[in-house]
Amino acid sequence: MGMRLLGPVYLIGGQDFHSVYLDWGANDSNVYLVDTGDDLIMVDCGCGESLEHILNNVEEMGFDLHDLTHLLLTHEHFPHAGAAQALEKMDVEVLCSESAARAIQSGDLGTAAYHYHRPFLPCEDCTTVSDGEVIALGRVEITARALPGHSQGSMGYEFFASDRKMLFSGDAVRSPELKSYRDRPGYDHHLYLESLKKLLDDPPHVLYPGHGPFCLSRADVWIQTELKKLLADGANKGLT
Repeated sequence: MGMRLLGPVYLIGGQDFHSVYLDWGANDSNVYLVDTGDDLIMVDCGCGESLEHILNNVEEMGFDLHDLTHLLLTHEHFPHAGAAQALEKMDVEVLCSESAARAIQSGDLGTAAYHYHRPFLPCEDCTTVSDGEVIALGRVEITARALPGHSQGSMGYEFFASDRKMLFSGDAVRSPELKSYRDRPGYDHHLYLESLKKLLDDPPHVLYPGHGPFCLSRADVWIQTELKKLLADGANKGLT
């Protein structure tokens, strides 16, 4: 089953926390639910094979699946976006960056599905969001933040709740204890540096990453650590 985090945010899936179990190593992304007081928003959706269990988690927490109206995708990679087509068929609106939308609608190499030896089932349509665009639903206003680097289409989603600025960061920032992957299609070292520096200009208090544990205070420390790792990788490869 799922668990409540801070404010209106719930964890409803993610193999790292065994909310959903898969018997193959896809490392299904963290899947979050935001209760806007009206509609429900899902952030990332897992690989697809886990969707039934994720939806069961939503219902077990007392929510109505008919209230699930929007899916925000942090980026196009398979563990995060593989269930998008199935949710689209449930009349859930799929939102993502323009670059991510191209990959998700074509199911091309940008989805990195080949890493997991599974097909990517493309969406028919995606609603694209751009940097700084505000998505207002119920009592929640979520601002899209372009964070390219890990992938061309990486997008964070920022909002305020419980007197804290919170950010769904996808794979742009994760726990310092986890490996950061820099070998997926669309990876760009220099764009990644710029994205992390932009986050440090006005860092969130709370980070909800795409994998692993959450940072519930001093998120700037995680961002700084990711930046140091990135600079070290770049130095080793002669990129900085």
